[in-house]
Amino acid sequence: MIVGVGIDVESVERFRRMRRRVFELVVRKVLTEGESEYCLAKPDPYPCVVARFCAKEAFAKALGIERPGSVPFKDVEVLGKPPKLTAKGVAAELLAKLGVDRVHVSLTHTRDYAAAVVVLEKSC
Repeated sequence: MIVGVGIDVESVERFRRMRRRVFELVVRKVLTEGESEYCLAKPDPYPCVVARFCAKEAFAKALGIERPGSVPFKDVEVLGKPPKLTAKGVAAELLAKLGVDRVHVSLTHTRDYAAAVVVLEKSC
């Protein structure tokens, strides 16, 4: 049974226009170490970083959270190909509270836009 669905779309260009220091701060605050290593190793890290930001926003929306920051960004990690979303800390507690036993994530990006969809599911 589907418990929640979230989607987020962001402009990659908005992140490209950030000053380098600001972008680096976003990477440090939003991405886990594994996500940072994966994205920053790419010739153009921006779409990768923004797609993961979208996944974290979509995850919060799927949980029905309306207040930004209620789930720490680093409690949600998206790694692998195909991508797999894992949760720890507050994020994992919220999933357990809802009885969620499967999390599906889909990422897409172009040079200009990135998007993510997250579906939360529990067994009946």
